[in-house]
Amino acid sequence: MISAKKILFFGISIGLLSLIILTILSLNESPEQNIFKSILIGDLLAYFNFLMGLGFLLWGINRSNKKFLISLYSGLLLRLSLLLILLIAVLVFLEINEITFIFSILFFYFFYVIIEIMYLNLRES
Repeated sequence: MISAKKILFFGISIGLLSLIILTILSLNESPEQNIFKSILIGDLLAYFNFLMGLGFLLWGINRSNKKFLISLYSGLLLRLSLLLILLIAVLVFLEINEITFIFSILFFYFFYVIIEIMYLNLRES
């Protein structure tokens, strides 16, 4: 049986492993360096969003239903607002491959959201 802690450990470890691999690939002198840099920045933003979401979830998880919903929805609003601001800033100020960046942030965002949902579904009440 898969536990909620194993799912959380899997999400955090896969995120760190992907960040390490992408950092090594983006520091490598190759023609694809710009593509790996774009993927790395997309993964970094999505991972930061994931960690913020876990912080809000863990803060509100053992509180009353009202406080849990406040932490969940205010965290979601804050995370998405910050992600939008960072996304626009990256696209405007950094010289990256925009298409690769958008697809990588979309992929990693959905991956981390699935981990969050699985964690909430499997955790013990």
